Amino acid sequence: MLDFTENKLSKSLSRRVEKRFTWQKEALKTCAAFFCLLISAFLNFFLLTVIHDIVPREPLPDLVFMLIPQQRWAWVVGDIFSTLNAVLGFTCVLLHKKRLIVFRRVLLLGGIMYGLRAVILGLTFLPPSFQNRDEICLPQVNRTAMYATEITTRFVTYVVTLGLTSGQDKILCGDLMFSGHTVVLTIMYFTLLQYTPRRLVYLRYLAAPLTYIGIAALVISGGHYTMDVLVAYWLTSHVFYAYHQVFEMPRVERTKAPLSHLWWFWLCYWFESDVPDGALRNEWDWPLPGPICIHHFVQRISDKLQ
Repeated sequence: MLDFTENKLSKSLSRRVEKRFTWQKEALKTCAAFFCLLISAFLNFFLLTVIHDIVPREPLPDLVFMLIPQQRWAWVVGDIFSTLNAVLGFTCVLLHKKRLIVFRRVLLLGGIMYGLRAVILGLTFLPPSFQNRDEICLPQVNRTAMYATEITTRFVTYVVTLGLTSGQDKILCGDLMFSGHTVVLTIMYFTLLQYTPRRLVYLRYLAAPLTYIGIAALVISGGHYTMDVLVAYWLTSHVFYAYHQVFEMPRVERTKAPLSHLWWFWLCYWFESDVPDGALRNEWDWPLPGPICIHHFVQRISDKLQ
């Protein structure tokens, strides 16, 4: 009887140690994914601080601008809707039972998209799309001895505000191709579609207008050309669903799949090496240790939404 009890305790302890090790490994991967996103975002901010003084000032023709006068208030709408979509998306991630995996995927996808954006920003310089650009864009400065100080000030400002510029009188201009706001809106929208319980359709009905009205507002405001938001949406949708398609395959088949030839596949392979095969089951779970009543409440809701 004593041997049986000791064996049972040993197995229980072994499971706890294994579970703790797995959690630590997943947390490490999530931190690495966050670091990747941080590098991509900071690179975008830095490039904008430099590009602002390089881009020409005459806007390109755009069909939407010809049909609809630019409305500066719409830029605030785009910022607000991006923030709301992000709050909804990250709430969904936080409540998901496999939150570390989902959160890591969101971070990686953001890192991929902002990395692509940084490459394009550094290669081709499009003029600001604002028609009243002198009222909105900060003046361009010459590269003097104080230029490094100016760049540093701009960079810190964008890091602190996370790139949200609706509250500023004048902004840096030139980060157009492609729209970072649209990337955020689209990733958060697809995250809600992919990771909410099957019966939570009302949340999806809320997220869809937030996404598409937010994207439209970015163009109507004159903050982006129409092609900026379209390219951002198309690229993000392709990368998002290609990522999920390849990494929801059985692990033994992933490296042989046609999608494994995509440039980002091997960058993400390590992050997905311990994730179970197939799509994640969209179950909710309260992320904190207590209170127990909240755990039971969230569990009941999750069961009803399956």
